[in-house]
Amino acid sequence: MKPIYTCQRHMRGLSLVELMVALTIGLIILAAVSSLFVSSKQTYTAQDSLARLQENARFAMQFLIKDIRLAGYFGCLDNIDVTNTNISLNGGTTFYNNVFFPIEGIENATGTWSRSATAIPTGMQSGTDAIVVRMAEVSAASNIAPGMLNGSSTLNVDSASFFAPNDNVVVSDCEGADIVKITGVAGNTLQHSAGSLKKAYEPPARVFKMATRQYFIKTKIVAGKSVPVLMRDENGTAVELVEGIENLQILYGEDTNAPPDGVPNIYRKANAVTDWSKVTSVRIGILARTIDDKNADLDTGTYDVDGDGTNELTAPGDRYRRRVFQATVQLRNMK
Repeated sequence: MKPIYTCQRHMRGLSLVELMVALTIGLIILAAVSSLFVSSKQTYTAQDSLARLQENARFAMQFLIKDIRLAGYFGCLDNIDVTNTNISLNGGTTFYNNVFFPIEGIENATGTWSRSATAIPTGMQSGTDAIVVRMAEVSAASNIAPGMLNGSSTLNVDSASFFAPNDNVVVSDCEGADIVKITGVAGNTLQHSAGSLKKAYEPPARVFKMATRQYFIKTKIVAGKSVPVLMRDENGTAVELVEGIENLQILYGEDTNAPPDGVPNIYRKANAVTDWSKVTSVRIGILARTIDDKNADLDTGTYDVDGDGTNELTAPGDRYRRRVFQATVQLRNMK
């Protein structure tokens, strides 16, 4: 009779050495996977931070370029000056309605606005520049329809939806302009402040809401950290536009040729401009940084924000990522 064998005689467990080898291999694989995961996450975080930085810079440049390009625009009137423009406001010319200064600057957050000698914006970040532009708001305009009986008449327009009491408006045709305050809106009729306009305007004259916009840098505190912000003050109301804009630098291109040819020969700081009537372009430089300082190397770079050969920031010693963006804007409406 043959002996009966059971499978139990062939069952054997792992030895301690085999178990330790298996655990070691498993730990090596786990460490490699964990390292790959951490590296991928850091790469994603860095790319996401830089993408947000570039997007913030793009938005900031878009706001600045659009408004600077429109500086001095007041309808079809080629050039606005004291000979063809009347400011019919109680109190006369003030900072927010001085159309004779379409553009002004502040250098290094010191002193006053370079032309009107008005105080700088409250809370403006030290070491940064500011710019103000004055213009007719192209997106808030209506046509005179029908014409006026005389200079004291109300303004009849084809749509009054853009206007409200206390708005300063520009009434202009191709020959002249008036700056006047709206005191009331009734249907498509605009009542204006005391004093007559210099003439009765007829079609195709237009009425524009006037805009005076200041751009400057300010900081705010978020979760205990200082965050730089590009601000825009419009007609006395300041709003936050874009986070992460750390520095704004402005240079003004003067056409010093005689006779002038519209091409700038030299770029100057606001406090060094010799003749604002000869400024034909503006060079913008912004320094954008990431909002957080995680997973980044120590920043030891140097940053010449406006491209004039002088560094505005050297070796900040933190872990924010930074990039410089520059653009030159031709002033189309200043002659």
